[in-house]
Amino acid sequence: MQKIAGRREDAIGLDIGSGSVKMAEVVLRDGKPYLKRMALTEVPDRSVVDGAIEDEDQLADTLQKMAARNGFAGARVAAALGGRNLFIREVNFPRMTEKEMREAIRWDLEKYVPFSPDNLYFDFWIVGSGATEVEVRVLLVAVPKEVVDSVVRLVKKAGLKLVAIDIEPLAIQRTLPPVSDCMLIDSGAAVSQVTLFQKFSPVFTRNIPIGGNQFTATVMEGLEIGRDEAELIKHQGTDLLENSAAGDVADAMQGQLDRVVGELAGEVRRTIEYYQVQNRNVGISRVFITGGGAKIGQLPEKLSAILELPVTLHDPLLNMEIAPSFNRQYLRGVGPQMAVAVGLALRGSER
Repeated sequence: MQKIAGRREDAIGLDIGSGSVKMAEVVLRDGKPYLKRMALTEVPDRSVVDGAIEDEDQLADTLQKMAARNGFAGARVAAALGGRNLFIREVNFPRMTEKEMREAIRWDLEKYVPFSPDNLYFDFWIVGSGATEVEVRVLLVAVPKEVVDSVVRLVKKAGLKLVAIDIEPLAIQRTLPPVSDCMLIDSGAAVSQVTLFQKFSPVFTRNIPIGGNQFTATVMEGLEIGRDEAELIKHQGTDLLENSAAGDVADAMQGQLDRVVGELAGEVRRTIEYYQVQNRNVGISRVFITGGGAKIGQLPEKLSAILELPVTLHDPLLNMEIAPSFNRQYLRGVGPQMAVAVGLALRGSER
């Protein structure tokens, strides 16, 4: 199995989500990232659930056709792991050799991850000094073996070559502004993955079962409309339901959507408080929100008002050079969804 977030080499970024699959190719031009190609397509229904691949054959067929249409057939790709099966923790360990630490972590894994060590792939990085001179801070990442193995099988079935496996928070971090202590909310179709960063390292991650699908379902039910129309209403304008309905219906729908926003904000606040109880003097200076579920009109502003923190909608394409063949209006619409794929494609530039 490829080492998680291991060696840096050029590869196409591949993001497999519950709602869509994304691919991106980024090259360096005069030392600056340049988006050369990208692709996005919806995944077959229920082929990916909570970040886990449920129907490999159907998804592999979709991925293979997508790659062929967009010039990625047979490409070398870097994939990312995330969702409920990704565990990230920062822990303190005594100073020791890398070999000794790997063995020590293997024995201690069950303290941090609710799975048997025999069923996990794990990796770690030393990110700084610990609480005492004889300790170091270690970033521990663990994923169930079946989750990783299913990605390996999928990529092979699709005729692509997997050269690296990363984790979603690290991939997105490559696209973020250089903010030391911040929070990232990656809002997908079914789940929002929340990651806390301290001194530029991810130290804690949690998955909240609120995503774009919940907002869409609320609009569909309240207005008795189809999914496509609900998606359009959800993303448009200066408010969650601008120009979508009138009078009492609009007011009722606004209230229901605000309730979902409130639930998301409440879970985000509890995540911060939980980590701060265990790690005093930890601060969050800024919140970034990205992903397909982040494109709801005024969502960053509403979260900012509730959390009392600056919240920014993160589009990884805004500060990149873009190939002239791209439709700029299309890119503005899909930008937040491309953060993981673009971040994976940027791995080679870190060498």
